Amino acid sequence: MSGLLILLVFLLLGGVLQQFLHLPVPASIIGMLLLLLALIVRGSAPSSLKQITSVLSPLLPLFLIPVSVGIVTQKASLQEHGLALLAILAISIIPGALVSAVIMSRGRKRG
Repeated sequence: MSGLLILLVFLLLGGVLQQFLHLPVPASIIGMLLLLLALIVRGSAPSSLKQITSVLSPLLPLFLIPVSVGIVTQKASLQEHGLALLAILAISIIPGALVSAVIMSRGRKRG
């Protein structure tokens, strides 16, 4: 249960920073970056955090449901801005995939 508390504290910290600094980045992203920095400084993840992330990871596909509903209900917006959204999506996926690949390769070298 303390692993969930760790996640919630970093989410709260991200929200506080977003509000005070008026950042255009979602609070959850700021919180996860803060958590990443804390884990890098610490050198490893606490066992409680590893446990809660192993429980929550299989639930990640559920976050695609609102996106799917948005695609169905916002058909007119997609027709109007579809090409721009597709370009933004392609540009944003490439850095994410590259960072994920680097993280996975470093993880394999350590493990």
